[in-house]
Amino acid sequence: MSKDSEAVKAALGQLPAALAETVSLATPITVSRIEGRDQAVPVLREVAESFGIGEPEFVATDEQRAYVTFVGRGQGHDVGLLAVLTHGSADTYSAVDLYARPYPFVKPVRDHLATSDKRFHNDLDLSAPYEPTGPPGGFLTDPPGLPALSADVAFHSPVLTDTASGNELVGAILMAVQEVSGAPRFRVANRFGNTSVLLYDATVHGHTWQLGLVIGLDGNDEIADMRVYSRPWPVAALFRGEVYKLLRDRLGPQYWQGENPLVALGED
Repeated sequence: MSKDSEAVKAALGQLPAALAETVSLATPITVSRIEGRDQAVPVLREVAESFGIGEPEFVATDEQRAYVTFVGRGQGHDVGLLAVLTHGSADTYSAVDLYARPYPFVKPVRDHLATSDKRFHNDLDLSAPYEPTGPPGGFLTDPPGLPALSADVAFHSPVLTDTASGNELVGAILMAVQEVSGAPRFRVANRFGNTSVLLYDATVHGHTWQLGLVIGLDGNDEIADMRVYSRPWPVAALFRGEVYKLLRDRLGPQYWQGENPLVALGED
């Protein structure tokens, strides 16, 4: 079996032997990490089934990690999932970190799972600032330089329900993002051919918001496509509410499908 195939199967919970007995799992729809293979594998399978995951759209591996993106159909909506698997010892993965998009379509998946699995129902406590314990590896000393946006760049947001296109609009959205969540703290920045993968943390209402960015580059080495995935979902909800207040006059209702963004802020 190739490394790519192994990573895909491990991310879906179909290859338990590829996961360390003590594997640590973070999902987009729980706040706390799930510890141990016996606990992680059923959750990976539940997530894959509920997200309607099919074949992977992107797979890349290096000496430290494997990266897999999927598209699916969860509770009647198109959703995306990014899996980052960290290599441990004995040719197994010691950690799996899952990120998803977009929040308004991820929430119904979480709500569906919560009806039958208390792990998705009870894990909601944001009474204290959320500080994640992974993914492994810490932060980069120097932030990576990002290429320029192409004229017709497509931006697939972790909270918007439609694709934003064009460097002027996408640039305005990215400025609003930084106003709400501050400068990113990068954990990973790797390039695989014309695709780059970055993992970073931001801050919303004092809580850490974790994000994965997959960038597609065009022939001029400019950003043609940006797909951003995030976790955990309660912090994504807070971010959506704040960015809505900045962008609601510019972005139409197709970008704000689902629950009123202000509900998460208690301002509805």
